[in-house]
Amino acid sequence: MSEIQAVGYSPTIKKRALSRKLVAARKQVGLTTTQVCKEFKWSPTKLNYIEKAKWIEPNSDVVADLCELYGIEGQDREALIQLARGAGERGWWTRYNDVFRNEYPGFETSASAVMTYQNMFLPGLLQVEEYIEEVTRAAGIEDPAEIKRHVAARLERQKILSRTESPARLHAIIDENTILRIKDPGIRVPQLRHLVTATEHSNMEIQILPVDAGLYPGAGGVFTYLRFADPAERDIVFLETTVDDRMLEEKDELQRYMVRFGQLREVALDREASRAYLMERIE
Repeated sequence: MSEIQAVGYSPTIKKRALSRKLVAARKQVGLTTTQVCKEFKWSPTKLNYIEKAKWIEPNSDVVADLCELYGIEGQDREALIQLARGAGERGWWTRYNDVFRNEYPGFETSASAVMTYQNMFLPGLLQVEEYIEEVTRAAGIEDPAEIKRHVAARLERQKILSRTESPARLHAIIDENTILRIKDPGIRVPQLRHLVTATEHSNMEIQILPVDAGLYPGAGGVFTYLRFADPAERDIVFLETTVDDRMLEEKDELQRYMVRFGQLREVALDREASRAYLMERIE
C-alpha cells in the first residue's frame, strides 16, 4: 500500500497523486493525450483536467477505463480506484467555501512541515481568536456571523500542529513590523503569549526579523513552503496576495524559495532571542 493511502492524506493530495500516477501510466505505454481522447471520444480539456488534478470529483469508473487502456491490472488497478474514491471525498475545508478562495487548506492539512515568511500579518497557524477577528475586520468584513466563520476556519487549520499522529512541524519567520502593528493590548497580549507558548513546543520554531535588520537578504513577498512525508509528493510554495494566489511546484522555483528561506533564517533572531523578544513585548 502506498503512503498516500496509508497515512490519511487529504482528498486534495490524493487527487494530485492520482493524476500523477495516471500520467506516468499513460507515458509508460507510449500513448499521447490525443490518442487517449480519441479512444474515449473525450475533449482535450477533459483529459487535461484529469492529468492536471483539476477535476472537481474524480470518477472511479473513468479511472477504471483508463486502467484498462493502460494495461493496469490486479492490485495496482484496485489501488488507483481506491485512490480515486478517496480523492472524491470532501475535506473539512469544503464546509468553508465562503472563507477559502482556493485549495490551499487541502494541501496544508496534509503537510508534514510548514515553512513560512510573513511581513504583514502573523502566520495563520499562529493567530489567536482576537487577532483573527481584527484582521478579518481589516479586510472589510463586518458581519459578526461571517467573522465567526473566518475564526472557526482558521482555528481548524491550526489543528495540524497538535494532531495526535505526526503533528506538522512549523518554522515561522516573522518580520517585527507584524507585531508592532498590534496596537490594542487586548489583542497584543494574548497573541504574544500564544506565540511564546508555541516556542515551547518541539515542532514549532519562531524567528523574529528585527526592524534594524534593514533591507535584509531574502526580503520580498510573503510565502509558505509545504513539505509532505511521502517523498513522491512534490513540495509546494504558496504565494498569497490581496489580488490572487499562486502555487509553485517546479524544481527550480522550489529551490529559489528554499534559498530565500535560508537567507531569512540567517538574518532573523535565533530561537531563544526571538522568544526573549516576544516575552519583553508582553510586558
